[in-house]
Amino acid sequence: MKRFLIIALLVMATLIASYAQAVTVAVFPVEDLSEGRNGVNFTLTDFLQQNLQEKGIEVIPTDRIISFMSRNRIRWLGFLGTSHIYQVRDDLGADFILFGTVSQRQELPLAAFGMVLTLVRASDARTVWTEVGGMSKADISNFLAIDEPESIDDLFPVLAQHLLSSWPDVLEVTGQNPCIVVETSHLSSQHVKPGDEVSCSVKIRPPAGVETITQVLLKVGEDNYLDMVEISPNSYTVMWSAPDAEGFQPVSLVLKCQSGKTFIYFVGNYQIDTHSPKLSLKVAGKQVNNFIAFNDRLPITPIWQDPEPLSHWSLFIQNMGGQVMAGTENKGSLPKRFVWKGQRPDGHKAEDGIYEIVLTVWDRANNSTVSTQTVFLKSNPPVPVINAAVGNDNLIVTMDTEDEIPVDYWSAEILYSDGEVLLQSQGADLPVDILIPFPSPSDSRKLEAIVCMKDVLGNKVQKKIDNLMQLVNIEEEQPEPPKQQEWVPEF
Repeated sequence: MKRFLIIALLVMATLIASYAQAVTVAVFPVEDLSEGRNGVNFTLTDFLQQNLQEKGIEVIPTDRIISFMSRNRIRWLGFLGTSHIYQVRDDLGADFILFGTVSQRQELPLAAFGMVLTLVRASDARTVWTEVGGMSKADISNFLAIDEPESIDDLFPVLAQHLLSSWPDVLEVTGQNPCIVVETSHLSSQHVKPGDEVSCSVKIRPPAGVETITQVLLKVGEDNYLDMVEISPNSYTVMWSAPDAEGFQPVSLVLKCQSGKTFIYFVGNYQIDTHSPKLSLKVAGKQVNNFIAFNDRLPITPIWQDPEPLSHWSLFIQNMGGQVMAGTENKGSLPKRFVWKGQRPDGHKAEDGIYEIVLTVWDRANNSTVSTQTVFLKSNPPVPVINAAVGNDNLIVTMDTEDEIPVDYWSAEILYSDGEVLLQSQGADLPVDILIPFPSPSDSRKLEAIVCMKDVLGNKVQKKIDNLMQLVNIEEEQPEPPKQQEWVPEF
């Protein structure tokens, strides 16, 4: 009798051991939130694997799991989407997936550790076991302080073993009522214009032997159903034109099964945009003769009437012949301000003249708007025009400028050749006549003049005339300007 009892016990132990070894678990790297969003704790991962192996459970090696994560571009730890869970089962042969997350990890002022463990069944993506726990050094007090933890490294094995103590005695590998999984879904664009082509593609994973899908439809809007075309096993696509009505259109996947059941999965929204962006240009120059004029730096500011996100934009500055002097373009939002320094593409100063600023923007639906502004670049100094004529008792000096840009300030100083000042005058309006008394006939000194001008843009010039009386002679006898004139660009 004892022999039969011993044999029965041995058979039972063998069955239990074989059952335990038949379960395969993929222990994903433990997420460590104490190290940030991308923190990982491989030490704790190895510890969990070792404990499961001691329970007689087959554990998938870490390098295979990391390789799986790399192939499928899985960047986050602590969880997986349903399609990836099924893929773990198919690619790695795992019955279950164990996720771990370290929620607390500190050394001071007192060592403390918190952790969450979750076990997910790979056949139906359901959570079958989870444990949450935390522990600090103060929670463990042994007689005479023997074997008490001193640091985190001593503490987390104690907590992990405590959490694993409630590990299920029996794990059902086969789940019930596995669901249809939409592995991927993609809308070609979320922002379109009326008439634009829109497409949607999906990939589904139907559970084996549960539901047979007989029709795959895409519901666009409220009542527009489109038949999707299967381009590869379980992968479907469809294409349509966006309607004229502005607004958001919901898109849903509709699966009709042989059993009569219908499953609906929301895919997303796309927006129909019928309006172009509304904005204008503001330039910080001087209003002169129906133009905005500047001499050096020109701030250019886009002004929104109705702000909205952009897909891309471009800004170009060109002369009246269409030659581009400066330009830039980019994706995304507009800068708050641009500045043109009045330069050509080679870095040299652009010639004085009329230029056009052209700003083009495209919204996310590719509606475009072009805003233009004409400006006048004048960086050269004013060109003084000085004439002299003989009056009854005076020498009449007439001052003017050749430029269209108004003068903001002028000054004239009349002096003898030895430096004695005869007359000073200044003003803002041109042309102007300055009356200079004739010197005494016995005075042989020459009359000189220093003329300064500054236009409204800030361009300055100074001109020196060595002999004013020679201007009178020139006007009466010689058409050419005197050689004694000297130009000084700025003062």
